[in-house]
Amino acid sequence: MNEDRWTANLHHLFPTALFTFGITDYAAINQQLLETIYRLKQQDQGASASNVLGWHSKSNLFEFDAIQPLKVLIDAAILEVTQTIGYGDIQIKAANCWANVNPKYASNKIHDHANCLLSGVYYVKAPKDSGQLMFYDPRSAKTFYKPLVSNFTAYTADAIAHAATEGMLLIFPSWLKHGVEPNLSDDDRVSISFNYVFV
Repeated sequence: MNEDRWTANLHHLFPTALFTFGITDYAAINQQLLETIYRLKQQDQGASASNVLGWHSKSNLFEFDAIQPLKVLIDAAILEVTQTIGYGDIQIKAANCWANVNPKYASNKIHDHANCLLSGVYYVKAPKDSGQLMFYDPRSAKTFYKPLVSNFTAYTADAIAHAATEGMLLIFPSWLKHGVEPNLSDDDRVSISFNYVFV
């Protein structure tokens, strides 16, 4: 960008943070999580939320002993996120947590998580082609006047896909709209989602 006529700088205004944490020993944790989730699925028909053709558990998953090893990791990651983005010593706590089981062709509609600060997802089971997590540009005014795009970048894209990977924990602002593409694999896609609020 620099040339004889000027010295130019690029500034990123109001960036949107997506944090990813690869859990080291996820296999043992995931096995226990799967057993718990499928047991709950047998006992409860589930809740209606953003899921389409999938199963959504009740939102009290953090109350179960089998979920506590994961909650300890999520609590620590949430603390890391709040400090990194500048919230300092904010007091924050879990609001709710639930499981999603998406069989073939199941998906999740575009939505956000109102009245929360940070949200996230942890992948317990993620076969290939089981549905990417889609994040959508929250700046709706950007679509009012838009030329044809020749190169999709972080500046020109309206949506960004993030592949589901077992053992991966994602944390993002609760206001960020997101959804899940249809599961095109022959196996279940199993994830755990959560919200945190400040107190």
